[in-house]
Amino acid sequence: MTDFVAVDSETFWSIIDGARSAAGDRVTPGFAERFTAALRMRLATLDKSELLDFDARRTELQARANSPAMWATGRIVARFADAFVDGLIARGRDVYERAVADPDALAEDPVVRAVAAGELPAHELAPREVEDLAEELYGEEDDYPMLLRARTGQVAPLTTDDWDDEDDEAVRKHLPKIAALFLS
Repeated sequence: MTDFVAVDSETFWSIIDGARSAAGDRVTPGFAERFTAALRMRLATLDKSELLDFDARRTELQARANSPAMWATGRIVARFADAFVDGLIARGRDVYERAVADPDALAEDPVVRAVAAGELPAHELAPREVEDLAEELYGEEDDYPMLLRARTGQVAPLTTDDWDDEDDEAVRKHLPKIAALFLS
């Protein structure tokens, strides 16, 4: 695992918490856009090494969430699994950690329930622009994906639960609470 000097775990979560606080802690219509704008402002203050560290930390969190259960949950709830994980990260460390530990428990999350009830658009859970922010701010003169890969190494852990996250019957079996909310 890579040592993160400029942006360690605590610094990463501090940046996320600051952006979430600026966006309004509650996920309401417009949250994804407000969060992305607030995060952009915070990331714009980082130097290139810090941007790579921030994005490497985010990439590691994405990799920790790499499971059929999380991909299925993201696909069903918000249509974009990787952006959905970024949305969990945007909601803070506690929400992210609980979701990674048990994606089906997200069926009890009030924000996910609001999406299921049609009270909140699903895109509010998945700020798709977050994935590109650090690269955009880093600039185009270097090969950013290669630099990021050098910081993160292997980012896709082996998963022990190997099932088809795009098969609704498998989703019903492995994620019964999420399936009850989102699959008819």
